[in-house]
Amino acid sequence: MTASAPWQGRRGFGPGGIAGVLRARQRMALVEAGHRCAIPTCRHPTTEIAHIVPESQSHDDSFANLIALCPKCQNKEIDAQRIRMYKHNLEILNSRYSDLERRVFDQIAETDRRSFIVEAGLEIPLLHAVNDGLLKRVELAPVANQQGEPTQHKYEVTDEGLAFINRYVCGEDIS
Repeated sequence: MTASAPWQGRRGFGPGGIAGVLRARQRMALVEAGHRCAIPTCRHPTTEIAHIVPESQSHDDSFANLIALCPKCQNKEIDAQRIRMYKHNLEILNSRYSDLERRVFDQIAETDRRSFIVEAGLEIPLLHAVNDGLLKRVELAPVANQQGEPTQHKYEVTDEGLAFINRYVCGEDIS
């Protein structure tokens, strides 16, 4: 490296500069919510994000102040404290539970189903919800392949699981 060559770690933000950083944060907010509206009672697919504290008030474009909201929910008047709780709950869901578990939680919230069947091999992505007492595995009538292994497993939502999902849907703390 010559004295006139810029140091690699100090080159700035790359293509797009500051705007590129904001786009990356926006993508992170969309990924955090599964490219769906972060409002648990909505969950419509979206490609839009919003500021939790309005940009006009804070000029805060940090990831912590961005949340995925569909256009319909962006036009609603939603309490900022509730939006912060939705964001907090997304952080917990994403750090603790698998994509399958989060989809199961959404499905239970949408349909109010208390039980479901999954194919063998999908029990591992449900382990955190089972270990946390939100789901429990129940035995199906014996349907096995030639080796005696079950091909499907039945799960039920526990009362604790229903309470967890209710807190999530209502925008209450799930931690």
